[in-house]
Amino acid sequence: MKKVVLLAITCAVLLLASHAAQAAQSVTVYGDDSYTPYSFSNRGQPDGIYVKIFQAAFKRMDGYNVTIELVPWKRAMKLIEKGQGFAAFPPYYRPKLRPWIQPWSDPILEEGFAVYCRAEVLTSPRPNWPDDYKDLTIGINAGFSVPDTEGLKIEEAADNEANLKKLKAGRIDAYVNDDASIRYTMSQMGISSDIIKKGTQINTENGYLAFSRDFDAPYKQDFVAKFNAAIKAMQDSGEIDRIVASFLNQ
Repeated sequence: MKKVVLLAITCAVLLLASHAAQAAQSVTVYGDDSYTPYSFSNRGQPDGIYVKIFQAAFKRMDGYNVTIELVPWKRAMKLIEKGQGFAAFPPYYRPKLRPWIQPWSDPILEEGFAVYCRAEVLTSPRPNWPDDYKDLTIGINAGFSVPDTEGLKIEEAADNEANLKKLKAGRIDAYVNDDASIRYTMSQMGISSDIIKKGTQINTENGYLAFSRDFDAPYKQDFVAKFNAAIKAMQDSGEIDRIVASFLNQ
């Protein structure tokens, strides 16, 4: 009799677990596939600071089964613009430039825009952005929004590595991106700071999870609320700082 009862209980537990799994809403969130150390593909798997932060946050969110898919940044933004993707990370807050993003998550992580140049370009200091850089060709990553570029000669390339190769070869004079991202990629590529140097810090920005205005999802409001709550808890506990340190303090 005990065996029958135990079997019945086991079956009931498995059935409840099955229903819970079936009830979980499947969601795909897109990220930049070449924004080291923040989000990048590592042997075919999503990796990076934002990826680790989001994976931890999603585990805190009941009712959702979230997949992170990394794609080229321009494609990620196009998916959100066209209403073909639910959410993408980590754009900076540009509501006028990207009105098709609604809503934005709470700020997740502060990043610092900086401009790097070949050493010979900085024989005289260039502390003022953008005025001190108007005679230069500036490289940026495709699809990135860089502040105060009006009147500057801008060239896009696919990612950090492509731009740093162009910079080192003299095909561009300077490169603008997140400071930590540039330094991390230089280290990975073995580029000495004697060859490519920081010109100046431009400003700081926050990264967000951006939701498509035109992606029709009845669970969107609930997802945003739970995500923001998870990020707030991770910020308060220091978990986000520890994730950042695990990449930048290697």
